[in-house]
Amino acid sequence: MGRKFVRVLYTVALSAAHARTALPLTAVLTSLGHEVLVAGPGSVLRAFADEPVTTAPVFPEVADQLADLLQGEVLTLPPNYDPFSDEMIVELSAGPHIAAAVEALLPVAADFRPHLVLRDGIEFAGLLVAERLGIPHVTAPTGVGQYLDRLTLLNALNERRAELRQPLHESLDSAHRYGRLDAVPPGYSFARQPMPPAFAFQQPTHHSPGDRLPQWLADLDPARPLVVASTSTSGGVFASESALDLFDFDALPAQVLERSPLAHLEAVAQGLSTVDCEAVVLTGGLPVESAAPNVHLVEELPQALLLQGADLLVSHGGYGSVREAMRSGVPIAVLPVLHDQMHNAHRVNDLKLGVRVQDFRADAVARACEHALTDHGIRAGVRRAQRHVLGLPSIRDVAGYLERIALRNRRRVST
Repeated sequence: MGRKFVRVLYTVALSAAHARTALPLTAVLTSLGHEVLVAGPGSVLRAFADEPVTTAPVFPEVADQLADLLQGEVLTLPPNYDPFSDEMIVELSAGPHIAAAVEALLPVAADFRPHLVLRDGIEFAGLLVAERLGIPHVTAPTGVGQYLDRLTLLNALNERRAELRQPLHESLDSAHRYGRLDAVPPGYSFARQPMPPAFAFQQPTHHSPGDRLPQWLADLDPARPLVVASTSTSGGVFASESALDLFDFDALPAQVLERSPLAHLEAVAQGLSTVDCEAVVLTGGLPVESAAPNVHLVEELPQALLLQGADLLVSHGGYGSVREAMRSGVPIAVLPVLHDQMHNAHRVNDLKLGVRVQDFRADAVARACEHALTDHGIRAGVRRAQRHVLGLPSIRDVAGYLERIALRNRRRVST
């Protein structure tokens, strides 16, 4: 029986980092002859500039959607603001503002006539459009998407369905009705609540063919462990001029500033200055300062390449960074900032993949790093996890999984 070629509509909304994780999968799909259309905000789709896919910059920028919804009012956060709360994340990803994305996507999807929607884990306009068109939808590997409280999400999606005059759903599994993908083995799942089984596969680390590390890295003292540090990219959602009008910055709760990505990197850089290591801190352009000779501040380098020669990753605990460290066999010290990261930090600790940094003090960072670098149980746990990851089906097998879902739906519709 010959291969059934499918048209896949891939939807991504929040950040370029989320889009970059899709690059290996979209590259495989197109190499096998499948047609891929990627829809999202223009800023996010820049990640696909050199890829063999068609892009449709039809989604409004998230900050612009929220600004339109607020109609000139500022976005306020309560004094007891919780950066890990379900309500905040669900409101950001499935609130009333996504109705505009649904309306913008519908004519594009109707013209493309996809057989299946593959969506980023916290992009829900694609799910609602798939339901409108009567086609399957599948979730790409996600961290925040498998952290969300399922009942809170179901209620929010039913509100959107009611606004769009689409049938409501009763099942907590409705967001994963047709299937979901994961890039870690089932025994290492980072899902917070029971979820439908995922098709787990090896997610290659993606970087451009021309990527390389600078010579000065090779010249660092090889007798000292190499520690790589990075922080959350979620703030990029609000990195536009229109986003500056969303917040009353004078009224931001103290914990927003005290636990920001900048505060995260400052604590990490200070902590690593007292550890016997060579540390490469990826600042992402944040104004981090360090006078320590062993702490090297770099705006950007391909983290996946760095990890291949690293002994430790110090991270906010985002799913993508944790997954990259597992594949590279590198322990992790997690200092969570927001969203699913506190849950991920506990999971990393439980799985013996690393340790959770207890707070935003430099001495707490130093203690956690020294522990992760020297603990034999962590080293064994990381090696065990790496072997499990490398034993997963290849990314090419995902194409067959998606083909089967699309084919089953075609048969169901035709009978």
